[in-house]
Amino acid sequence: MTDPWKSVLREAGDRDRLVRLSRRSRRLLEKHGPPAGSVDLPIALMGGPTLDLLAPPFELALLQRGIGPRMQRPAFGIWQQELLDPDSETTHFAPRIVVLILTPADIPEWPSANASAEEAEEVADRVLQWLAGPCAVLHLRCGTEFVVATFPGIAERAHGSLGARLPNDRNNFLRRLNLRMGDRFPDFIHLFDAAQLATEMGTRKFFEPRLWFEAKLPVTQAATGPVAFGLAAVVGAILGINRKCLVLDLDGTLWGEVIGDVGLEGIELGEGTPRGEAFKAFQQHLKTLHDRGVLLAVCSKNDEANARLPFESHPETVLRMDDFSAFRANWKPKSENLRAIAQELDLSPAALVFVDDNPAECEQVRQALPEVAIVQLPEDPAIYPRALDAGCWFETVRITDEDRKRNEQYRLRTMSQQVSEQVVDLSDFLASLEMRAKVECIDETNLARTTQLINKTNQFNLTTRRLTQSEVQRISDDPSHVSLAVRLADRFGDHGLISVLTSHVDGRALVIDDWLMSCRVLKRGVERFLRNELVARARGRGLEQIRGVFIPTGRNELVRDLYAELGFERVEEGPEGIEYRLELRSAEPLEHFVSCASGEDVEA
Repeated sequence: MTDPWKSVLREAGDRDRLVRLSRRSRRLLEKHGPPAGSVDLPIALMGGPTLDLLAPPFELALLQRGIGPRMQRPAFGIWQQELLDPDSETTHFAPRIVVLILTPADIPEWPSANASAEEAEEVADRVLQWLAGPCAVLHLRCGTEFVVATFPGIAERAHGSLGARLPNDRNNFLRRLNLRMGDRFPDFIHLFDAAQLATEMGTRKFFEPRLWFEAKLPVTQAATGPVAFGLAAVVGAILGINRKCLVLDLDGTLWGEVIGDVGLEGIELGEGTPRGEAFKAFQQHLKTLHDRGVLLAVCSKNDEANARLPFESHPETVLRMDDFSAFRANWKPKSENLRAIAQELDLSPAALVFVDDNPAECEQVRQALPEVAIVQLPEDPAIYPRALDAGCWFETVRITDEDRKRNEQYRLRTMSQQVSEQVVDLSDFLASLEMRAKVECIDETNLARTTQLINKTNQFNLTTRRLTQSEVQRISDDPSHVSLAVRLADRFGDHGLISVLTSHVDGRALVIDDWLMSCRVLKRGVERFLRNELVARARGRGLEQIRGVFIPTGRNELVRDLYAELGFERVEEGPEGIEYRLELRSAEPLEHFVSCASGEDVEA
């Protein structure tokens, strides 16, 4: 049967088409429901202006990112009442996420004509409390997280350029306010940078006074699609729905000319020519993505020696061989190499973004691997960073220490794989790794990384529930829950926090709610180590059994038989998944090659 959503979602990847496609998507939603596999999300869209024209393209942008929204939209202008009133429709709806759109017209107080910088800061603090206070109330009541738009500037400049130095100037105050939002908002309030988008588009193209006075519309039609697309990217980031790996062509993408034809000295890269400088600037942009945790890989039709040469020897290159987690340079079809890269990194093809300047290569990948996101670069390398950024592929709401170390951790994984190829016996290999694990409770020190891992892990994930950081916080604070996070190191280095298990007490049983593990350390026996730890903790609470459920998703086939392999008995299969149980009186310790950080094996 043909997927009715396929063509709409493909076209919706272009943010400027969202408005035109949104009516069609609304009809599909009413007739067929959300696309298969969509994450169910109760979400509210509210604010000071009217959002009727923004809601349909925003809904489509969420669907395009794999989110099935159940959207509540209170009347415009009553957002504070909805958040504060314990009997409001929003409170009863209990959204997991609220998207809050305000405009400069909604700001309740501005600095006086003679205000000093200190007085303007005091006004800004009061405005922030006016905004964040109601959000905190609903957050405490329902655990809701928020996406709040920053305030775009206004085109009218009563003070001219002098306004940049006047605390009472409206644009000056808006800049001050936006900075304080970023610096002072709590973790449960995330920002959508509408101010930056308005700057990119131009204030007059972003906002039209006539539309405001006639209909209280916060943005123009031209800006509606980009705003909806950007908001959906931030919502997706809260749920961990984004891409992980950027796969790059070489000739015409990272440098000008074909290196196999012109040699190292003939490529355009670096100072001296406008195109060479543009390619170097693009590499600098990619290096920034790398440093914040995006994996980089190469997929090029080239002789491998030629492909490596610029990264090893060119004096102007920004990227080096160590910056790439996978490198494929040969004459095979690029779709074949992309599959190999995904397999090497233990990622789904849906985690990849492929960047190429050749339209024929992009089309070949598009037809063979439709789940891979494709960025076909324009002719001018000066705008390559913009072309890449337009898709919001790597949007995130926080950057953890593990993010900054991710490329190094994949390098360690490659080193251990090389050792495994030299050892015939699996037990000998695992023992040679000298693995050391540290089991922690989930707390403020690891909350962000724990949430990130829950939302990004798909292969070793028994339920693939998506949780906000506020929801993880509530679980960790609940004394009836047993929530564990595992860090792993081996003789090659520190892999960071790699596994999370949450469970709750139900009568005489401990029920596993979520269990997941990073693909970087699969098949090392950490799951046996953690099963022993969970048995010990359940016995310490005087419990009699452990129960768990496996919910198949199409992406977690790897752990279909995990419970059985860990000694659990299959109970029944129902609409919620396959249920298992382990009787503690007969649960023997499982052998593994992981030691505790203290040096003692769990249940040894």
